[in-house]
Amino acid sequence: MLGRFFTIGAIDYYSPDIINIGYAETTLKVPIRPDWEAKFAAQFVDQRSVGDNLLQGDGFSGQQFGIKADLPVKKALFTVGYTYTTDGTNMQNPWSSYPGYTSVQVQDFNRAGEGAFLVRAGYEFTKVKGLSTYALAVFGTQPDDIGQYRQNEYDFSVKWEPPEGVLKGLSLRLRYALIQQDGGDVQDLQDFRVILNYGRTF
Repeated sequence: MLGRFFTIGAIDYYSPDIINIGYAETTLKVPIRPDWEAKFAAQFVDQRSVGDNLLQGDGFSGQQFGIKADLPVKKALFTVGYTYTTDGTNMQNPWSSYPGYTSVQVQDFNRAGEGAFLVRAGYEFTKVKGLSTYALAVFGTQPDDIGQYRQNEYDFSVKWEPPEGVLKGLSLRLRYALIQQDGGDVQDLQDFRVILNYGRTF
């Protein structure tokens, strides 16, 4: 029964002379009623150079922790989250995407000394099967490094995956992001993405 409501896990990735990454996460589900369940999660990342320090040319060490809460309300899902990266170095992801709770469409919000607060609302439509959408905002704090500035990101996504009929296997997704930076000689960045997939099983 405990595993039904509480989970914990950890992994360690060691690449000789490059980096050692430790990751741990725990989740807790809180039943409000039989068909309504809130979910809370926490994560911790530890990264450090090893051996000959080939990734950056010198030694480094840094950590990030995060917390998140998800609350479903019928066909809607509301999420809040927070992450903080310790002083010393930006978090690294040389081979894959970054798993932080505030890593979104464009920015990862994992620079040294940077905190970030996320709010997200998603909805699954009932009248159009397979149609869902979400909007989110991440508000960052000032990083430690001189020349880096506080940033905010606003994302919007619409996705349609017909669950049946001749279009089953189709996935169409439209994504938009707006990144605003508080300082520096830059303009707001806008990112548009259209993703179309169609798969068939023979």
